[in-house]
Amino acid sequence: MPSLAPSLRPSGPRYDGAYTVFLPGPPFSRAELHAMPVDGVLRRELLAAHVHASQPVTDSLRAVVLSRVVPGNLQRRGVMGRLGAAWFYRCAPEPSPLPVLVDKGARTTATVPPGIVLHQTSLAPEDVVTLHGISLTTPRRTATDIALYVPGPAGDAALLALMGASRLRCAPEDVRHDLETMPKTPGRRAALTRVRKLSRGMDESAPA
Repeated sequence: MPSLAPSLRPSGPRYDGAYTVFLPGPPFSRAELHAMPVDGVLRRELLAAHVHASQPVTDSLRAVVLSRVVPGNLQRRGVMGRLGAAWFYRCAPEPSPLPVLVDKGARTTATVPPGIVLHQTSLAPEDVVTLHGISLTTPRRTATDIALYVPGPAGDAALLALMGASRLRCAPEDVRHDLETMPKTPGRRAALTRVRKLSRGMDESAPA
């Protein structure tokens, strides 16, 4: 793995097509990594993971970052979800903590490192997609989960971004349908009302 010399200045390193993720430890301490974004050398991508400041944000880059910050046992048993999946889809800022969903049928007693939180839930095969080796909830499942479990402005903003991104195929009517047809779930009616309200706002702001 190529290293980044401490003497480099903002004008020095340039993205060369390789994905290099820096975490606290050799060759850089946490304090050194914290200082480098100020100098424009690196940027913090997720938790303590840093990348070259000139690297473009792509799905493949975010998958590599996730593979470095989420322990292997959680990657095998868990799925990135809620605001974590929305972050991957570039529809939300970095979540804190990073939510990992674990199916109720696959209980784990794994130690969860700082910055990550586990949520037990039910996951159907059609709710999960694997992109660049990382398992995460589909945009539609992500949207329904956020509508149900992520209140406030952060959840509203992520919902609007997910439903408004045509590339994700997560239209408001699809999210409403998923909420309407899901088994009886606490908070489902409130989530449905929320999605309808946000959908009306999207319709009103759409160009005539």
